[in-house]
Amino acid sequence: GGGGDGGGNTYLQPAEWEVDPSALPFPTHGDRLPAATLPAPLRDAESLTLPDDFTGRDTLLTFVYTHCMTMCPRLTAILEGVQDHVIDEGFPDEVAFVETTFDPSRDDAERLRQWAEDHHVAMDAGNWYFLRPETTARAKDVVQDTYGVSFTKTTPQDMDAYMFAHTGLVLLANRGGYVERAYKLQSSGEPQVRWQDVREDLTTLREREA
Repeated sequence: GGGGDGGGNTYLQPAEWEVDPSALPFPTHGDRLPAATLPAPLRDAESLTLPDDFTGRDTLLTFVYTHCMTMCPRLTAILEGVQDHVIDEGFPDEVAFVETTFDPSRDDAERLRQWAEDHHVAMDAGNWYFLRPETTARAKDVVQDTYGVSFTKTTPQDMDAYMFAHTGLVLLANRGGYVERAYKLQSSGEPQVRWQDVREDLTTLREREA
């Protein structure tokens, strides 16, 4: 994270961190979203580029894998709660929701479609985007090395399938592609990130952008 003042590119005040934001591995307040072009398998196999293809819309991003039973459902629920809000309030075209998998070998288009259904994502709203790196190496390059979201494969003794230990991160970026908020989820304990908190930040951001 750069942890800068945004150079006039941001609207919200920086959040408080217990460490210097510039020491964090992921983008924080004032950083522009790192550039990355990835396939969007539920959109006729087209590729989309962060942040350029989302400029003009506020954007929420997170990084998941669909075999996850703990952190990733919470990350998705945060985005889905805000998606419900923007649909209910009548501005679904003004906010984009981007979920990138770091497990492309298992998370194919059908698996991502099922994940969306299981987690009540409104795919018909047209504002939710799944991105899927072509390979595991590409996932490491984009998710871990570029976006600072670490993930390490684990093989639990009581399971046949592999899992991941990973960072839980949601990013809120403004219409110019600059990060306004980075929400890091804890595996347990307090404080927890609630979708209502993200909604409030988005509401404030939209008021100031207007």
